[in-house]
Amino acid sequence: MEISDLPEPLRRRMAEQAAQPPIDTVREFLHGNVADAESLDEVRAHLRRLARSTTRMHHRVLTALETVLATSWPAGTLAQLVGWDGNWVLDDPSDVGAAVFLRGLADMLREVIGEVE
Repeated sequence: MEISDLPEPLRRRMAEQAAQPPIDTVREFLHGNVADAESLDEVRAHLRRLARSTTRMHHRVLTALETVLATSWPAGTLAQLVGWDGNWVLDDPSDVGAAVFLRGLADMLREVIGEVE
C-alpha cells in the first residue's frame, strides 16, 4: 500500500512522526516498548511481533537512536532518558551506561529488521 492511499489522518500522523525530534522519538519508543518490559527478551519478542506487520517504526526509531547516540548532550540526558523514560535500572546508571544500553536497543532493532526484510 502506498502512503498516498492512506486516509488523511494517518498520513498527517506519519508526517508528524517524521518531523519529531530524534530524542522525542527515542523517548516515545522507550515509554511504549521498554518501560513496562520485565526483560530485554520481552522487548525483542514484542518488536518481532510488530515487525510481522511492518518495520516502519523500527526504521524510524533506529534512525533516531543513531542520531541521539551521535549527538553531544548535557550531562545526565542519556541517563535520564533510560532511567526515567525507559523505566530501566542499569548497573551503570551514568550517561556512558545509558549509551551502552541504547546501542544495544539499536542493535536489537537492526537484528529484528534483518530477520524480516
